[in-house]
Amino acid sequence: MPRRKIPYTKRATTLDEQLEKLRRHGVIISDEPKAKEYLADIGYYRLGFYLFPFEQTYPHLDHRRQHMVNPGTRIEDVVALYYFDMDLRNILNKYLSRIEVAIRTTIIYELSNKYNSNPTWFVDPNVVSSDFIRKFPNEAYRSIKNKLPIQRYHAKYLGQYAPAWKTMEFMTFGNLEVLYDSLIWDRDKSLISSHFREFAIETFKSYLTAIREVRNACAHGNVVFGMTLSKGIRAGQACPSFSANEQQSFKGALRVVDYMLRQVSVNRANDMWNELWSATSRLYKKTPTIRTVIESQTGIIPQKNRCFLHLLRSLLKKIVKFARKKR
Repeated sequence: MPRRKIPYTKRATTLDEQLEKLRRHGVIISDEPKAKEYLADIGYYRLGFYLFPFEQTYPHLDHRRQHMVNPGTRIEDVVALYYFDMDLRNILNKYLSRIEVAIRTTIIYELSNKYNSNPTWFVDPNVVSSDFIRKFPNEAYRSIKNKLPIQRYHAKYLGQYAPAWKTMEFMTFGNLEVLYDSLIWDRDKSLISSHFREFAIETFKSYLTAIREVRNACAHGNVVFGMTLSKGIRAGQACPSFSANEQQSFKGALRVVDYMLRQVSVNRANDMWNELWSATSRLYKKTPTIRTVIESQTGIIPQKNRCFLHLLRSLLKKIVKFARKKR
């Protein structure tokens, strides 16, 4: 039964009122002018997303939520988490762009050469679905045709569309994801997914969705570290198995980003992790109490700890193997 809606009665608040509200929730504010600067810069509502992980009832958003924070929580801790999330977005944006270019290039190269007699194969009913072709003029090409290289093409050549290697260079990642899903033949989809060593088509499609959603969150300044994906990631080369609730989490998405980036460049993947470790280390120096939440939400564990965990797992495997031999 749908929940009965009620009138919205809350009103806008001043910076002084916002500070008082934070204090009622248990947040320690020792420097009021600086705290007001944070609120004026970030905004009370946005800062609330980063206050949430410090709440005693985190991660519950139902009737159990009381908004009271853990004892000792300072407004500086909340702001540190905000800036960590900003670092996370900036780091990922750079490497997601590398993945996007690789996927775009692979689709253009493989299918343009396969269908080399038709430069506009992306609107060929023998290659892609009729639904994609019908929507393409308004949902994709309307903005693409305004790009200067496309305008120059149409000024010189006949035809409704520029060739794939020109048109697809200006397609959004969302357009590319829909195009991949709209390919009629599984062998065409496999041609793309196998390039990234993922041979299960539906699994690769789930990778594309996860990458798009993280990329969009980064581009639009949304909360990244605790985001929930709209769809679950399928088990495959990137994620052979999942723990509870990981399929739709940022932690699962980061495993996909790491896997796809490694198919492009192992060095760049290592660079990404070095930057992520540095960002988390800076956060923990400022607010060590958030460490458990960040590690559970992201899977980002400082390098020294990862080495220790790797050695511990290896030792446990040897112990189990030795015990089995003794049976």
